Amino acid sequence: MRPSPASTWKWTRKAGLGHDDTIFNKTLDSVKKRLPWLYLNLMTALTSVLVIGFFEDTIKLMVALVFFMPVIAGLGGNAGGQTLALIIRGIALGEVTFENAKRVLYRQIAVGITNGIAVGTVIAIIAYFWKGIPVLGLVIGLAMIISVFAGTMVGVLIPLALKRFNLDPALGSNILLTAFTDAFGFFSYLTLATIFIKLLT
Repeated sequence: MRPSPASTWKWTRKAGLGHDDTIFNKTLDSVKKRLPWLYLNLMTALTSVLVIGFFEDTIKLMVALVFFMPVIAGLGGNAGGQTLALIIRGIALGEVTFENAKRVLYRQIAVGITNGIAVGTVIAIIAYFWKGIPVLGLVIGLAMIISVFAGTMVGVLIPLALKRFNLDPALGSNILLTAFTDAFGFFSYLTLATIFIKLLT
């Protein structure tokens, strides 16, 4: 089945591409259109690097923390991405407005907390039996709940904020979401690890 123009346009906007950026554009024109978004992505990725570097001492005390960092960031990003897609579609169809935004936000927060608890419990059990470190399972479980909850909440707020400033909610929203979920996920995870390690040592 051939994808519809509407569906392909949706994905190009999520990647930060304009409607006039095609595979047949001149090389320099495509570079000019795409490079600013890549620079933005670079800056946001460096934020995550700074967050991780801030907790270098904690990571040295429990190296096993590193194994689960991609899981924390990935699940938070996926949860946020699911919500982001629903909200962008809702805005486009007129189902999500500023008048009902609060109700939509509360409902998605409830979904995020529930999913976070479900996924967090599973990953906590896996971490405990894999590494045999009780505090590691506790930290990962709590961090997962926080990360999925936050990702879901921001998945609502980002497109609404862009809409408020008369910007296309789909344009580059995925980059902003990934930046937040990565940095915040790492921060909450390593902060919890720092607190619990200090309590147990």
